[in-house]
Order: sequence, then C-alpha cells, then structure tokens
Amino acid sequence: MYLGLVGVIGIALGALLRSVAGGISVLVASLLLVPGLLSLLPSAWRDHVSPYLPSNAGEAMFALHHDSGMLSPSAGLWVLLAWTALALGGAAVRMVRRDA
Repeated sequence: MYLGLVGVIGIALGALLRSVAGGISVLVASLLLVPGLLSLLPSAWRDHVSPYLPSNAGEAMFALHHDSGMLSPSAGLWVLLAWTALALGGAAVRMVRRDA
C-alpha cells in the first residue's frame, strides 16, 4: 500500500511539474531530505510536524513497534492518502489549465 501510494504521488508530481526528472527529484527530496532537515527546527515544532510527513506517515503504517510520537497505522494511511490526493489534485488542476 505504501509503495503504491508513493508511486502515485511520483506520477502526480511528474504530471504537475511536466517533467519526469523534476517529479523524481521532488519525490526523493520530500521522502528523504525533508525529514532530515526537520532537525533544524525547534523541537516543539519538529514534534508536531514530523509525524505528518509522507515518509513518517508511511512508516507508521508498517512499523511493528510504535513510538509515542508516531501516528497509528490507520492515521498514517489517512495522512498518506491525503498527500496522494493533494498531489493528484494539483496535477489535475495543472492538466486542465494547461492542456485545455
């Protein structure tokens, strides 16, 4: 489920940016770089923002042992579905405006 949704997000980002390389770059940056850059934020902000990133929400879906700061598996699924819907919505708007 996680990898399928990440793939759909990647396709939506490619359609949104109208570039395969741009879509892959943004997807990799959002999944790998942004969680690492959150360490630069104050801990109060980091604790509230971190669970809602796509990578951390996906991790909450399949983690065997949940920490206190993690989402529940169902909440992780809903957050990842929201990220997917947001990316697909942006791609749909972009396609309707530019290709109409």
